[in-house]
Amino acid sequence: MKYTIFFVTLSSFILLAACSQVASGSSENDDPVAESSSSKKETSSSSKSNNAASNGNEISEEKCIGDSGRPWDGTTAKDFACGAGTKLSPYVILTAEQLAKLSFVIGANEKDYQGKYYKLGADIILNDGKIIDEKGALVADSSKLHKWTPIGNSSVAFTGTFDGDGHIVSGMFINTTSSHNGLFGNSSGTVENLTVENSWVSGGKNTAGIVAVLAGAGIVKNVENKASIISQSETVAGIVALTSYAYSKKGTIENAKNYGFIQGAKLVAGIIASSDNGLSLKNVANYGLITSQTSAGGIGCHLGSETSIDHAENFGEITGKDYTAGIASYFGHGYCTANRKYGTLKRAKNDAPIQGNKYSSGIVGQAQCVTIETSVNNGIINGKNLTGGICGHCQRSTTTSIYNTAKISGTLNVGGITGHNEEGVTNSAYSTGKVDGDSLVGLMIGYNYNTTMADYYYLEQGDQEPFGLNNGGGVATPKSADETKSSDFAELLGEDFVYDSGLNNGYPILKWEKEE
Repeated sequence: MKYTIFFVTLSSFILLAACSQVASGSSENDDPVAESSSSKKETSSSSKSNNAASNGNEISEEKCIGDSGRPWDGTTAKDFACGAGTKLSPYVILTAEQLAKLSFVIGANEKDYQGKYYKLGADIILNDGKIIDEKGALVADSSKLHKWTPIGNSSVAFTGTFDGDGHIVSGMFINTTSSHNGLFGNSSGTVENLTVENSWVSGGKNTAGIVAVLAGAGIVKNVENKASIISQSETVAGIVALTSYAYSKKGTIENAKNYGFIQGAKLVAGIIASSDNGLSLKNVANYGLITSQTSAGGIGCHLGSETSIDHAENFGEITGKDYTAGIASYFGHGYCTANRKYGTLKRAKNDAPIQGNKYSSGIVGQAQCVTIETSVNNGIINGKNLTGGICGHCQRSTTTSIYNTAKISGTLNVGGITGHNEEGVTNSAYSTGKVDGDSLVGLMIGYNYNTTMADYYYLEQGDQEPFGLNNGGGVATPKSADETKSSDFAELLGEDFVYDSGLNNGYPILKWEKEE
């Protein structure tokens, strides 16, 4: 496959043009967009690079080759559509065959293609037709589907920048028992601005829709998964299965949503299944159904030390056993002291039912030495031991500006806010939900042990107590329904809360909720 490049001489050097906006769809800017032909002809673009234009550089025109819009024929292209792999002139990918070339050169560890820039110029169809139904079940004849080989594998990571430019990759089919499965199998670079939909990914350990393993300071942002992700193994997620810690480098997942059905044996989540150390999560949401034989989380499962989470919401039903929660099934550090915090979580909400056993909650199943603030649970929680609206078990953690409106049910250590609160600091909290259980059951906390408390309020429900057992001090104040549905009550809770009679059945909400 050949292509022609026109050069423009600027002073004494040659500037290779950016080959952007070559897809058969409009972009956010007003650059010209070439139309792809129905026959196998060249697709050209004369658009200018936004980056270069902002620097005042002259940009040359370049013809890109590729018949976009066709389903993959299973082959691998010899060349990309155009480009030089630089920031100003990324390799442009117009066809599935060209995307397969990227998979090949990265898997083969061809050094000339590592650390380069790549950009989708069109939607990519890896298999035509309906692959999954509305419930996420495989409906296509798998014997007739082309199998996708992920970009990067267990021994080679993608190290460049892949910009989907708002395009869709559809029809991806993976069916294996091996590890590192997804559009990308392994990446320490940047993957951004794309959606994977109408796809089926079934694999072993480390299986996800976008990136299986995010290594080092890798970045995933502005992505959506609408594929079904299935595994009989562990670390399974809609966006990233596992982040790999390396030399204090912190990975980033930002502006990510999962709509796909996710199922696995252990550590199963909508966004990120497991991160041992150093991860930044911001503006993430799960809408998909999550099921696991044990730990399951709407956003994450095992989120270890130095994890920061800002604005996380779950709207999908979560079903698991031990360690099941709307946001994170486990969060923190197993060996911790009260004077050090190993992670922060703020602006979190669960709006879906949670079904689990031990360590079940709307926000965090088990929290150890972390800070949880400005978080709310509106989803019904059914668990057994250590079940709460905000936290199943909070150990040496700080919780502030939190509330629960839903019914919480369990057997032992059951509370509207926390099932078991141990040696922590907590303040500015209220709960209006019913709480049922067999032993150590409280409208606020099931078992409170040596916790520093202030500004705790609960909706009166007969003669039921706020604590199942209060061992170490602290009080909670009852309020009537009329009292809780007032601006005065919002002021009592503190500056993070606001009152709006038209929202939350008249109960106070968090300020960030109203600003959304």
